[in-house]
Amino acid sequence: MNTDIKINRSDRATIKLINSKGNFKVGDKLKFSIVENNNYNNVIFQKEYIVTEESNIAYITLTKEDTPIGDVISKQKVYNYEIKYNDDTTLLGYDDDRGKIFVLYPNAGTKRSI
Repeated sequence: MNTDIKINRSDRATIKLINSKGNFKVGDKLKFSIVENNNYNNVIFQKEYIVTEESNIAYITLTKEDTPIGDVISKQKVYNYEIKYNDDTTLLGYDDDRGKIFVLYPNAGTKRSI
């Protein structure tokens, strides 16, 4: 299963999570964190999502306001990410293979008037 997330800066995205052990319950918390590549002490972005419907599927939505992460970039920037469930279970994050990869691609800036 490929767990890499790739997105252009200032784009929006939806991450679909499937609970193979049961249902997510209304009020459950999902915390999505983006951290500096291989430095989990440096959190670059973090947002909590509350489950609003009981289902074995939950969604984490990144808005265009969420994804201008860090400074303006002119080439891709690689981070790691982690998804926690109810503050006590890591659903996706660092494991025996490696940290989960979040790739941020640049987007065109706005032309400035002279």
